[in-house]
Amino acid sequence: MLSFLGLVNYCWAGLPEYATYDAVVRAATLKETPPTIQWTEEMRHAFRHVKYILCSAPALGLPDYKLTFHLYVAEDGNVAPAVLAQIHGERPRPVAYYSKTLPLIVKDMVSCLHAVAAAAIMGEKAQTIVL
Repeated sequence: MLSFLGLVNYCWAGLPEYATYDAVVRAATLKETPPTIQWTEEMRHAFRHVKYILCSAPALGLPDYKLTFHLYVAEDGNVAPAVLAQIHGERPRPVAYYSKTLPLIVKDMVSCLHAVAAAAIMGEKAQTIVL
């Protein structure tokens, strides 16, 4: 399981909402868990979904530095998925996908600040392409 997660983690930047499903599967590999993984239905679903998005990740466009970048961020409890895109024609085209589990300190914040923290974290991640 750790080998699979390590391989997927190597190319996670092209996988939308990866951290959402990774957190569920990775929970089975924590030190407190028994040596044999007891699969739950949630873990099966997350594992299948990670395999699905790994095999069907949409093509990312190359960034065009003459165009404006748009960062779309969501927040779902403890995970922040984001898409960095540029408008080509009439539609946004993804340049990068980001997904990160929010730090514990963010989870203790008032819920209205979760989205602000998620946007700040994803803004920092997007700097590698935008700046």
